Amino acid sequence: MNNYYLRAPFRVLFLTVALALSSGFALASEPDNPVGSVKSIEGHPMVTRGAAAPKPLAPGQRIYEKDVLTTGATETLGLIMRDNSLLSLGPNTKLVVERFLFAPEKGALASILRVAKGSSAVVTGEIAKLSPKAMQIHTPTSTIGIRGTHFLVNVEEGAEAAPTEPAPTEAGGR
Repeated sequence: MNNYYLRAPFRVLFLTVALALSSGFALASEPDNPVGSVKSIEGHPMVTRGAAAPKPLAPGQRIYEKDVLTTGATETLGLIMRDNSLLSLGPNTKLVVERFLFAPEKGALASILRVAKGSSAVVTGEIAKLSPKAMQIHTPTSTIGIRGTHFLVNVEEGAEAAPTEPAPTEAGGR
């Protein structure tokens, strides 16, 4: 009976460490640098990260670089990015967050989005104000350099892909 009471603290310690490690691995698998978050949804828009299966989005959920965001025929999605840009995705839209970097204190700015299909309305944030060349929207047929504060992109079904050039990663640089 004495051995049982002596081992109990070690069992608690072991379980605590095991739980901490397992939750740490789960947290480590998620990117640690969100680029924005879901502000609003209508329907069940989805996010695909890497090779994982698409998952439904919810208000407040974080968005990361390389996320592929999709909406169905009756769905919409509203996002707010770290630089306070606002994006609204219409029905049947596919948007990829190709690159997002917001470190104005270092002069490191980039907002590179790809609209593969559908429509997206954008109200630009700090990146476009600080370095307009650092914000770009790629579509299958063109690259849009942002010079204003709000715009709409609409990509028709069946548009052919056009080559794209590398995007700047720092204010004023390529």
